[in-house]
Amino acid sequence: MTSPDVVAIGDVHGCASLLEQELTPHLDTGAELIFLGDLIDRSPEPDGDRKVLERVWQLQDNPAAYGLAGVTVLRGNHEQMLLDAMALSTPEEDFDLWRCNGGHKDLLPLAREHKQWFKQLPVTALRGNYLFVHAGVRPGVPLERQSFDDLIWIRKPFLSQPHGLPYTVVHGHTFRNDYQVARLPHRIGIDTGAYLSGTLTTLRLDIPPEPNQGADA
Repeated sequence: MTSPDVVAIGDVHGCASLLEQELTPHLDTGAELIFLGDLIDRSPEPDGDRKVLERVWQLQDNPAAYGLAGVTVLRGNHEQMLLDAMALSTPEEDFDLWRCNGGHKDLLPLAREHKQWFKQLPVTALRGNYLFVHAGVRPGVPLERQSFDDLIWIRKPFLSQPHGLPYTVVHGHTFRNDYQVARLPHRIGIDTGAYLSGTLTTLRLDIPPEPNQGADA
């Protein structure tokens, strides 16, 4: 059975208008969408976080209605900061950390209604020879031993050296100064700083069939 193409979507950060623009070419194509995390925070438009979340939930609830094979959403560090801010016994500094990184208290009621959705977000997805993750991986560490914090937060040494895993890592989290896609043999970085640059990147990848394709983690 042929695996569907995957469309990886970089850090949206509440850019609802850009998301709609970038989604349009991929609807009704039979592809799977994989959002690389950081759907929220730093939105440059009014109510952007809510609009992005509601659109993603709409697609995820019934992908076939939009001509999609599926919709996978990975956890980014901003989703994790929101979860920390919502924790019942959260220290004040966790709320401050989220707020200082673009979080807005007006999102909290909606987020609390969907807290279980945020809590179940996976941190990795394997499709063929591609590993999808928000931030990256720790070089020299097997995938099953990667730390949760590294998967959603790491920059160096991941950005500066080969990771040694048998996958091409497709990630967001860090954008280049020129807001271009970072393409290297071992990784593809598709965060293009949408909330600053006005460019949200989607990357369509052909996934060859794999007899023992990995599951989400």
